[in-house]
Amino acid sequence: MNFTLRKAHNNDINNILNILSPYVKQGILLPRNTDDIANNLSTFSVAVTPKKHIGVISFYKYNNKLYEIRSLAVDQRYHHHGVGKHLVEYAINDIVQQSKEAIIFCLTYNPVFFKKTGFLEVEKNTLPHKIWKDCQYCKHRDNCTETAMIYKADIKV
Repeated sequence: MNFTLRKAHNNDINNILNILSPYVKQGILLPRNTDDIANNLSTFSVAVTPKKHIGVISFYKYNNKLYEIRSLAVDQRYHHHGVGKHLVEYAINDIVQQSKEAIIFCLTYNPVFFKKTGFLEVEKNTLPHKIWKDCQYCKHRDNCTETAMIYKADIKV
């Protein structure tokens, strides 16, 4: 399957929202809105075919060393084609170019996928308290089943 990865542009915002929408409705991803995406556009990347957007990823920079991979979504018709894996690798590369000593983590309902991209499961309480800033917006905040994971470049499978 042919697709291209690139940094998001202003004209990608509606497509990003469309890709995220089914996952937001399922409670898998936190909702994002047009302003949120526009204000953080430099942290978003997209996967595109010549005809459509098929995936998105972003990250959040807490400080010069701590980054969170977030808003990873792939159009369900394109699952199992390597789109998600390539988006994660693209985001990690973007982060590492900003900070060679970056600590990259994610909170996920799909730890098996992230293990395949070089992440290790960790206890949630080992992550800094400030990473829980988005929990107030999550419908699962009182019964969180997400898995905390940290990227380890030297254990890539």
